[in-house]
Amino acid sequence: MAFWRRGDRHDRRDGTEPPRLSGTPSPESSSARSAVFTYDPLDGQSGTEPLATLRKGALLSAVDQANDAVDAAHGDWYALARSTAVLGRTQYSSGDAELAVAAYDQTVRLYNDNSRAMGGGDDAVTGLATLVDCAGRAMLLHHRQGRRKLADSAFDVGRLFAEFLAGNGVTDPASQLLGRRAAVVQRTGQPRSGLLDPGILSLLDPQDTLREATWAVMEYLDAPGPHTLAEALHATGAEQQLWATHLAEALTVNGGHKTDCWSPTLRGSHLGLLPAAAQAVSRALGDTTGTAGDGWRLTGREIHMCYSVASGRGELRFALKDHAEYWGGLLLALGKDALRNGHTALASDCGNWLRGVLTQAAPHTLIAPWGQELHVGSQQLPS
Repeated sequence: MAFWRRGDRHDRRDGTEPPRLSGTPSPESSSARSAVFTYDPLDGQSGTEPLATLRKGALLSAVDQANDAVDAAHGDWYALARSTAVLGRTQYSSGDAELAVAAYDQTVRLYNDNSRAMGGGDDAVTGLATLVDCAGRAMLLHHRQGRRKLADSAFDVGRLFAEFLAGNGVTDPASQLLGRRAAVVQRTGQPRSGLLDPGILSLLDPQDTLREATWAVMEYLDAPGPHTLAEALHATGAEQQLWATHLAEALTVNGGHKTDCWSPTLRGSHLGLLPAAAQAVSRALGDTTGTAGDGWRLTGREIHMCYSVASGRGELRFALKDHAEYWGGLLLALGKDALRNGHTALASDCGNWLRGVLTQAAPHTLIAPWGQELHVGSQQLPS
């Protein structure tokens, strides 16, 4: 976590995940919305530990680990591309679709710009297959957010590399992209011919394509919202409140712009805006359900990530005593909400973060009444 993550990042990696053959289907939704799996070129690859954390349901820590990996990879474009692919998935699962698509787009650009330097070994196959996967995910998100031209462009880039891989005996990426495109085409009424080269189509298994189309519909196209911070604030009915307008101005990302930040660590922490926002979410989560409840949860995770970024940058080194009450209260509210809804792993994740904040903010948390209340609350969350 942010306070101690630099020293013990490896200690938090999940070493109990059973080994699987590379490329076998693996669960992609932390909320287990469906039993549909997708071909995964990153399955079993090193540097993807946040995905194991995500599969366990620890959303907050998964995004934090993914951000750590991005921060550590800037000197190595290949590691950075893999890390941004992982970051996109964790962002999508935690609710921020625009940061997710921005990370996917960044991954595609990194692999595309360096494709000629990748050679022809296993790393190159994995990298190009990851490019296709991220292009497909970006296509689905751009389409869902109404950016049809960007969706078409993402497919065109993915198709180039999918056909190249299929022509060299690696057909799974082509099946993957074709299935996802078929799901989009069905929604738009576009012609279904010409999606892939006919020679490539003859190499693909129709069942693989169907699997990917089903996955695309359930996990992306028909996934219940809200999907962005702006949508979340609208769902809560708080979008016109002063704290909400300031938060939206600072944090809303347009995933369709190449220059927009694709990582929370680049977007910033915005400490001054967070206490009022955290208090509003903490108050609302106790008795809000339905779409509004989902909006408060997404907003709360966004605020937590800003605090995590601030902690990782050292901004809270001398200011934690001023923010621990609000950050801790938010974590407690998110944890209790997760527990009420049966998400034990997420509740445990929130509890571990909360206990870390309380420890780092001592002795203030041992003296102040709010600190004592948070200590009592932390004991109600699983570890």
